[in-house]
Amino acid sequence: MMIPQKIAQEPELYFEIGIAQINKFGEELCGDTIITDKSPKSTTLILSDGLGSGVKANILSTLTTRILSVMLAGNCAMKDVVETLITALPACQVCQLAYSTFSIVHIDEKQLMQIVNYDNPPLVYVRDGKLLAIDYDKHEMSGKVIDRKDFKVKNGDLIVMMSDGEVHAGICNSVNLDWDWDSVADFVRRLSIKPLTAQDIAGELINVASKLYADKPGDDTSVAVVKVRHKRFATVLIGAPVDDHRDSEIVNRLLSQKGRKIVCGGTTGNIVARELEIEIDVDMTTLADGIPPIGKMEGIELCTEGIITISNALKLMKEVTNYKNLELHHNGASMLVRELLNADDILFMVGQAINPAHQTANMPTEFGLKTQITRQFAKLLSKMGKHTEIEYY
Repeated sequence: MMIPQKIAQEPELYFEIGIAQINKFGEELCGDTIITDKSPKSTTLILSDGLGSGVKANILSTLTTRILSVMLAGNCAMKDVVETLITALPACQVCQLAYSTFSIVHIDEKQLMQIVNYDNPPLVYVRDGKLLAIDYDKHEMSGKVIDRKDFKVKNGDLIVMMSDGEVHAGICNSVNLDWDWDSVADFVRRLSIKPLTAQDIAGELINVASKLYADKPGDDTSVAVVKVRHKRFATVLIGAPVDDHRDSEIVNRLLSQKGRKIVCGGTTGNIVARELEIEIDVDMTTLADGIPPIGKMEGIELCTEGIITISNALKLMKEVTNYKNLELHHNGASMLVRELLNADDILFMVGQAINPAHQTANMPTEFGLKTQITRQFAKLLSKMGKHTEIEYY
């Protein structure tokens, strides 16, 4: 069987989200609340800043985000959602400020983004490395002015929402260095041209704020980032099918999937190589840390050994807190984890054939191990906001 030619398709857009927060110095709870809600048809990000700090502010901001999230999830029109909340939100009679502010970024399946902002700092929008001025439509509701704008998003767009703790960082310190909204916007623009994730950018902004506050924040500070990019897919074939007459079918299914192809297991790799009529070259430089070496095949991005490698990969994913450190390791397990973390949509194809060489009186069947490990992978990845599916053969 020859490697099928890939059919050019319009890349699907993905909305990567990064969130970072620091509490006001001395407070155990953050007065800002951020909610992310992803579904097959939309992505919603909401940031609310409760008046004051501590428990009271946290309750106010949490209530605000929950109301907005539930109504939007219920397919209520944005106008009705905002109007309902504005009507319900009281204002402080002393300082004439809303008890809770909010910013909303809502992107639907047609890549139409709706931005709504009420009393938070203006959002920063970067496109093609340049700041995009947002000419908001002003709407008055119950005596309050709401900023709103609709955009058609493009690959590469970067949107940042923040609480006022970010733009006011260090304002009472000599280290402020004229940090204000314009400074934040220019900093985001410069970050946008670097190969950073949305989480990296959020972290950079919060780090700057923390330093300007001399590590004693005078206000709760929150940043939420949306980075628009092409969706990344991966398919992982683990193990051979029970019925070896299905080998060709399974390999065809693997190759027909979008994105990167990963094969785990010596027997599985041999099946793929046989069906594609190609050779596997073993890379002995990857024999490290007790992990068997990887193989290299045309058309397959990663080919690893089976149980030992995937067991260690799962352990890494559970224990490692800084995944960038994985780049320091040159073995099959760390490579597998990097592939999984880099993907947004992951299909696991799990063969149920049992390898007799792996069976002992005190050891579960290989199928049982593969199934358990794969399910744990899927659970961990789903918690990270990734879409996962498992198929059995």
